[in-house]
Amino acid sequence: MAHFLQSEAWARFQQSLGERVTRRVGENWSFLGVEETQTFGPFHTKRLYAPYGPSFSDPAALEPALEQFELNAREMGDVFVRVEPMGTSPEVEKGAREKLEALGYHRVSHLLPEDTWRINVTVGRDALLKGMDKSNRKRYRQAAGKGIEIRTSTDPEDIPLLTKLMSDVEERDGIMLRDTEYLKKEAASLFPTGNGRLYLAALHEKDTDGQPTGEERVIAANFVFLDDDCCYLIHNGADSNYFKTGANVAMQVQIVLDAAEEGRKWCDFHGMAPEGAGPEHPWYGFTKFKQSFGGEARHYLGTWEKPIKKAHYAVYDLARKVIAHK
Repeated sequence: MAHFLQSEAWARFQQSLGERVTRRVGENWSFLGVEETQTFGPFHTKRLYAPYGPSFSDPAALEPALEQFELNAREMGDVFVRVEPMGTSPEVEKGAREKLEALGYHRVSHLLPEDTWRINVTVGRDALLKGMDKSNRKRYRQAAGKGIEIRTSTDPEDIPLLTKLMSDVEERDGIMLRDTEYLKKEAASLFPTGNGRLYLAALHEKDTDGQPTGEERVIAANFVFLDDDCCYLIHNGADSNYFKTGANVAMQVQIVLDAAEEGRKWCDFHGMAPEGAGPEHPWYGFTKFKQSFGGEARHYLGTWEKPIKKAHYAVYDLARKVIAHK
């Protein structure tokens, strides 16, 4: 199973942004590469980047995939390649790190999470609910009674409902997330083809007598990516003032159940703290939250680079290290 960021749908989105992309499919391997430009002062350095790629289904397929990727980078005039190889299973990836080192690649700080939490949704609705924390099941079943409606949208104009909540997360956790215009472009590319969907959890307001006022407040949202095999929970936001309603939990339970109902194999929560990380890790809290839905960890091979133009890359790498230590 190739990651969504190696899909044709993601290639179309990158092209809609004006990015230069390259795709190749070989025997038991494939890749999508996106050309990126790194700028340090007056210096511009182009790299060819494969997010969660190349994909390979046989251990022997990794080397020819990388060889073709490097060839494409040379033809495009890129200074170096950055890859995050992903086998169809952990078993297929055995020996891949040693192979990468033998081919001249070296590890660098990751751009995308190197660990993720995912749920096998082929086990059916009852087993999925049973595998979740009791409190999650309770919040899901009580959501409607609390006036919470969970619905979906494929209208890019609804994206601000999500980004407003994401801005609250930025302020609370001190992290930078995608802005409204970027996500609207993402939605405009992915929604029409069925490769994306916006989930919304709305609280229907009541007056002092407990009667509906006809108004609602969106208090949790999630922009998911979709392919035939997997649903990826990518962009999430929730209003911390309404955490006790359980709306965010109920929404994510619904996402998992919909993935199963629609015949997918996995639901990927996109990112988690490394195995064994303690409370001091910045991702510890939301990792525990993701694990409360049941599932398993998936550890990736990480991010690797290899110079194509060695002299230029050496200057770039030095500049990168100097800036990082300032």
